[in-house]
Amino acid sequence: MNRFIAATLLAVVTQISLAQTQLDGMTLRGLAVYQQLRTDYYIAGLYLPSPAVEPNDAFYMPGRKRMDLRVVAESWSDRRFTQQWNQLILINNSPDVQKAQSDNIIAFGKMLKDDLKAGDHLTIDYLPEQGTEIKLNGTTLLKTDDPEFFNLLLSCWIGARPPSSAFKNDILQMPQDESGTALLASFEIAAPSQARIAETKSWAADVSTTRQAKPVEAPAPQVSEKQAEAEKLAAEQARREAEAEKARQAKLEQERLRKEAITKALAAAEAKAKAAARSKELINEYSSNMVRASYQHVRYPKRALKLNQQGTVLLEVVIDRDGNLVSSKVIQSSGYGALDAAAVTAVEKTAPFPAIPEGIAGGQIEFTLPFTFQISS
Repeated sequence: MNRFIAATLLAVVTQISLAQTQLDGMTLRGLAVYQQLRTDYYIAGLYLPSPAVEPNDAFYMPGRKRMDLRVVAESWSDRRFTQQWNQLILINNSPDVQKAQSDNIIAFGKMLKDDLKAGDHLTIDYLPEQGTEIKLNGTTLLKTDDPEFFNLLLSCWIGARPPSSAFKNDILQMPQDESGTALLASFEIAAPSQARIAETKSWAADVSTTRQAKPVEAPAPQVSEKQAEAEKLAAEQARREAEAEKARQAKLEQERLRKEAITKALAAAEAKAKAAARSKELINEYSSNMVRASYQHVRYPKRALKLNQQGTVLLEVVIDRDGNLVSSKVIQSSGYGALDAAAVTAVEKTAPFPAIPEGIAGGQIEFTLPFTFQISS
């Protein structure tokens, strides 16, 4: 059964394709569904004289062009129609282009007199040397001799921010799969009733014609309430994006500073540890030299020798950076006063000592010096 339906659909599409995809020197080059919040609003068709590989091919291609909209939503209010188009115009055109086209944009937002219905057929034609003409169900609603207005509207489909990337791809190149075939059939079948055609004819009473881009020196036009609302929404969105980007950059900077502080702290700790290790090494080397120098002045007391007195004395010696002796005292006695005194005397006779090396910090440096008195056998 499904194969029969597919075959029938293919036959219908084949019959209508020759009549409908070729139009006044143009060919239907692409089809796409405009959707917002999961609601299908219209099937879009783009007619061009020749294929367009890139968007610029369509923008600058000579000859007649058409943007074809077949409404599929049961009802599409004129307010929502204007909002959706204004949002796409704002994000796909520079402020200078919008300013130059402001009269046409306002007229475009006012051309509908009531809601659109399923089956309505809206065409936007670029006519070489004539301008842009917009019709609803065959009735002209807007006509301008400004050729750039067509590209402003076309940018809403294939500009930098289209409805979606899939929409942009499909509108420039006809989908070739089965869904593309079904979409073509839906596109061609969508049509207004005779009663609807008669109803929309009455909308032509207020048609604005020959709207050119306003001269630069002309006063700025009054902005419509709908356009002002769209601009307000776009400005708010831009503000939020800017704030989000600012917060993101601040967070990145905070993280960078944190990592930098950690790196500096680690480097400082490593340098401090190396300095401490080097200082300890220098102190040990210097104190060893002090002991060797002091030993040259050690005299074993004669009475201690007769009494066979032996032992080790620990002295706390403080010197300044120039090597001058500040103080010396016994912090561990040998047990014999004569031996303790001999050690203190040796240190006093050795002073002044060599200047303290640069690697040892402090104005005065404290050393612990051992002196061992031992009688050889």
